[in-house]
Amino acid sequence: MVCNERGMALVSVILLLTVLLTLAHILAEKVWQSTRQTADAANREQIFWAAQAGIESARQQLAVSYASSGGWQDFLTAGTSQSYPVTPAWVTEVNGLPVEIYLRDNPDGDGDARNDNDLKVFVLARARGTRGAEAIIESLCGFELPAVTGNMLPSGQSATGTGTDLSTLPVSTYGIAD
Repeated sequence: MVCNERGMALVSVILLLTVLLTLAHILAEKVWQSTRQTADAANREQIFWAAQAGIESARQQLAVSYASSGGWQDFLTAGTSQSYPVTPAWVTEVNGLPVEIYLRDNPDGDGDARNDNDLKVFVLARARGTRGAEAIIESLCGFELPAVTGNMLPSGQSATGTGTDLSTLPVSTYGIAD
């Protein structure tokens, strides 16, 4: 009888080692998965802030280039005022991430997507990461004109004819509902 029980110790040890190795594998997989999720979340946050920085960069570029771009006409493309062009107006780099900047005229009542008459345009910034994550931020940007003799410009009047030097004014950000 003693001879028949001799192999049971070996089978018990192998079975116990199998259970322990399976638990170690599951634990290592959970740690690896958690690490990957943390890295992905950090990557998504970096992409979001790169797109936000792209909007700020676009505001500066718009302020500097208003006069030289013919009132942003060089940046605006023909088409409907409700859609962005297929190609970006320019691409900027933020912390090694390319950020595409798209511009379109806001519905300002003139019916022409290539002509901005209220000094406001929609800016869309798209940043893409290496792992396929993407952030898209849209903002309404433009000049906020100072009051002219106590009154703002009448609706539909071209703001470029006021004699105001726009190169000294910053480009502001408005709420999308404005």
